[in-house]
Amino acid sequence: MRGQDGSSANSYVNSALIGVAIALIAGAAWLIYTSPDSISRSGVKLAPAETSTGPILISVEAGDSAADIGRRLEASAIIDSGTSFERLARIIGAESNLAAGEYEFLPGTSVMDAVSRIRDGLTAARIVTIPEGRRIEEVAALLEERNVVSADAFLAATNSIATSGSDVDRDLLSSRPASATLEGYLYPATYSFSFRVEAPEVVLKMVDALATRFTLQLREEARAQSLSVHQVLTLAAIVEREAVLPEERPIIASVYRNRIDEGMPLQADPTVQYAITARPGSVVEFGYWKRSLSLQDLQFDSTYNTYVKSGLPPGPIANPGIDSITAVIRPATTKYLFFVARNDGSHAFAETFEQHQANVARYQR
Repeated sequence: MRGQDGSSANSYVNSALIGVAIALIAGAAWLIYTSPDSISRSGVKLAPAETSTGPILISVEAGDSAADIGRRLEASAIIDSGTSFERLARIIGAESNLAAGEYEFLPGTSVMDAVSRIRDGLTAARIVTIPEGRRIEEVAALLEERNVVSADAFLAATNSIATSGSDVDRDLLSSRPASATLEGYLYPATYSFSFRVEAPEVVLKMVDALATRFTLQLREEARAQSLSVHQVLTLAAIVEREAVLPEERPIIASVYRNRIDEGMPLQADPTVQYAITARPGSVVEFGYWKRSLSLQDLQFDSTYNTYVKSGLPPGPIANPGIDSITAVIRPATTKYLFFVARNDGSHAFAETFEQHQANVARYQR
């Protein structure tokens, strides 16, 4: 049968179906991107209610339905309609594929974005980079700054784990004195922490990272040179604080190892910087690493001050990276006993005190 204009009846049917499809698409678009709360029953657009502008954490548990998640997102003002979330999840086939985890959203997130992220499991995490050569207190402060755990909780956990030694690589800690902290055993790296992480888990993750990188082979290599793990970490921390250029690490390590072999005091400035933080008010005034050391500082009475005490200090003064650890175990072959900063990041090395004095006169005027 043909219509009056000569077109077939099927054309009318097709046109009608296309019209319905367009209407459905338009309706879905309105469902996804339009806030039900922003439009009144009379069709007049209303201003949205004020909400937080910061990120909001949402937890999705295994077994949560799309309706459960939608209601949670709406209640937290992340999306405008939980019903829209549920319907869209069903439309795109994500209803049974919503991944459990912790998600971070900004208020006003579109329903499409919320569904897509949870479908794809794009969970939130705290990404924290711990630089090499930081003291344990600095690590604690950085973790608190990034809202991972409080500094006090982290420090308490390090003390607890250091005392108990539970769940830690026993070989790694075997040479550590019972009274020592975990200074030097918290590996500097980039970490990803969940929002629900507890301080002991953070500490163990850092110690495990050191155990993975400071391999059994490296430990055995050190022991073959009569160096314990604790001694390696103690010297590596000094090298870490002294070295600026990566290629100088093995050379700086050779200087300290040569001085130990010669029975000379290390006279390492970073050990003095570490020691004088015990002086009341020093950290407040100068921070943890005082830049210019005075004669009084160099004479500060401390077992960590390698100007007044011979040999290695009792333990690490910071947390070294694997390059400094390896440099101590595999130092450059030199006869250097001295070095001085050139003030450009590099150092001038010397075998004799006379050569060293000449370098000091040249670079430290």
